[in-house]
Parts: sequence; C-alpha cells; structure tokens
Amino acid sequence: MVLAAITLGACGGGSGDEKACGPTTRESLDPAYLVHVLGEADDLEYTSDPPTSGPHQPGPAVTGVVAEPLTRPVQVGILERGDVLLQHLPDLDDEQRADLEALADDRVVVAPNPDLPAPVVATAWLFKRTCQTADIGALEDFVDERAGNGPED
Repeated sequence: MVLAAITLGACGGGSGDEKACGPTTRESLDPAYLVHVLGEADDLEYTSDPPTSGPHQPGPAVTGVVAEPLTRPVQVGILERGDVLLQHLPDLDDEQRADLEALADDRVVVAPNPDLPAPVVATAWLFKRTCQTADIGALEDFVDERAGNGPED
C-alpha cells in the first residue's frame, strides 16, 4: 500500500509524463508591477521572461485562443486579472496545440510565443511552469491552482 502511494505521488498529481513539465515555481514580484503601459513600449525590462509580473497594459480582457504572439505588457495584464496564460512555440505540433486550445476559456488564454525557453510555458501572477510537451494534466493542475489569484481578483 505504501509503495502504491509513493508511485502515485511521483506522477505529479495525475499529469501524464512526469518529466514533461518542471515544477511550478514562484517568482519574485517585479518592482515595476504598478506601472501601466499605454501604447507601444519595446524597451521595457522584466525580471523574468515570459514575465509573471511587471509593467502591464490595462485594457479589455484578452480571452480564449489568440492567433498572434502577445506583447509582454499584454501578457502581464492578463495575469494581473488573475487569468492564466498558456503560451507555446509556434511550431508545436497540431495535436498538442489543439489540446492546449481546448483548455482556453474566460480565465485561460492560449497564445503562440516564438521566444519561449521551452515548447509550452504556463504563467499566472508570480507563478510559472515550463513544459517540454503539452502535458494537459499538469497544465490543468496549474490552471486549477492559479486561476483567480491575480491582484485584481
């Protein structure tokens, strides 16, 4: 019985391949998190990339599946509202992209990003999880834990 509990615990809470996603990490609050960005701003610096806090663009909520990469200020604006952003490399295979897009709703935005350090990166306010594949179980766990936890919630 103990062996079964240890084995189940190692699977990462019901996710698929236990090596597909790294652990969820908490990142430091960017000191510029109160800065509102109006218009284009290409010279902004962030303490992490993709960012989990920092200068952000207020505006209408971005929801669902987005076809084009989002600017970093828009990414942070999504997270500030308490939503989760699931970004993927543009060349992610069609099946994995479709699996990610199935997670999109009014609290989860899915978007391509050619500058990611891994094929899939999930971000929420101050939290990040990096994945080598679209591990839907691990990403659902991240959404369940982090959605609704932004400073505007």
